Amino acid sequence: MKLSDVAKKHYNSGKNCAEAILLASKEKYNLGLTCEDTELVVGFGGGMGCGSVCGTLAGAIAVLGKMYSKREDFRPLCAKFVKEFEVALGCNSHDCRDIAKKHKNEETKCVNAVIIGADTLEKFINEQK
Repeated sequence: MKLSDVAKKHYNSGKNCAEAILLASKEKYNLGLTCEDTELVVGFGGGMGCGSVCGTLAGAIAVLGKMYSKREDFRPLCAKFVKEFEVALGCNSHDCRDIAKKHKNEETKCVNAVIIGADTLEKFINEQK
């Protein structure tokens, strides 16, 4: 199953964007996290509640941290992912307020950004192998 399918399921069940990405990644990549561990990213939903850094991106960076933080090139790896995320969303930004203008609607909220972010993260992880 695609990471985005699992993330969409979590998002549509009431989890925020950051939680949805982390929970989906926990399942797909066996990250060794508990469900309570995902509470660490709950505050990143809605751009930390103020439209700042996208929660989908924050959740993805948390996943990369769990998977690759011991790599010498971890910081450049994160920077590379941020650029790929921005390009994939077509916003040239990583802020929730900018992404929401393009991808959020009343009916589905930010599910489109969650799907694109999850697909981008999955592709990025596959390229690291």
